[in-house]
Amino acid sequence: MTNKLNVLIVEDDENDSAALEAEIKANPDKLSFAGTSKCSEKAYEFILNHNPHAVILDLELQDGVGDGLVLLDKLRNTVLPRRPYIIVNTKNPSKTTLDAVKLKGADYTFSKWQSGYSPKTVINHLLLVMPAILGHAEEPPEPPTKADLEKQMREFLQEEFNKLGVSIKNIGYEYLIEAAILAAHNVNLGWGKIIGEKFGKSEGSVIHAMQYAICSTWDNSDINNLTTYYTAPLSKNKYVPTTTEFVFFYKQKLINKFN
Repeated sequence: MTNKLNVLIVEDDENDSAALEAEIKANPDKLSFAGTSKCSEKAYEFILNHNPHAVILDLELQDGVGDGLVLLDKLRNTVLPRRPYIIVNTKNPSKTTLDAVKLKGADYTFSKWQSGYSPKTVINHLLLVMPAILGHAEEPPEPPTKADLEKQMREFLQEEFNKLGVSIKNIGYEYLIEAAILAAHNVNLGWGKIIGEKFGKSEGSVIHAMQYAICSTWDNSDINNLTTYYTAPLSKNKYVPTTTEFVFFYKQKLINKFN
């Protein structure tokens, strides 16, 4: 049975990081120390690859690399097998910033300047919410593997594309699915090159095939299907979405479905 909370620390202050680590290790029967990072990008990669249950995130990594708010935004816009519980630690008193933190998916915020704040307070909060994170102390279902998740996303996109009327006979059909899955993993640029390398095609031919599949759909599909199943606004004076608009629309559908 999974009865320990695996915790990642993202903190640039070595004293704060050491104190949080010590508090985690002081509860070995309930908490497991996943590691620490001063770099938001490395923390993002760690979360993708290791699925920690919880993250303690310093918002302003002034002595590190990156930005905690950017990390929150990337996680919010990435399909993950399991979303971590995120505690934000910050010295920033701005209400606007703290509101943005909530909007971008933080579960709880501690202000380092507030009365009674200490690393022990943060860890005690984690201990309080731990049963809910772990499914009331019962072993949660194993998160799907990356391959399982991508298979589910692919099947979902196939169903959505078929509703819209994207013809499977167009080679761009498969490329658009690949691009939407890449975007759901927060790869928002260079789809043509990545997909071309996978299928042994040139970047230009992949980009052309994706846009052709979209144009063909809008030329040949029932207008009722288009207006029912593609609800994103089109650019001014345009009848057909661009590849980027189309892929980002289905990226958001994937995030809504699988997060």
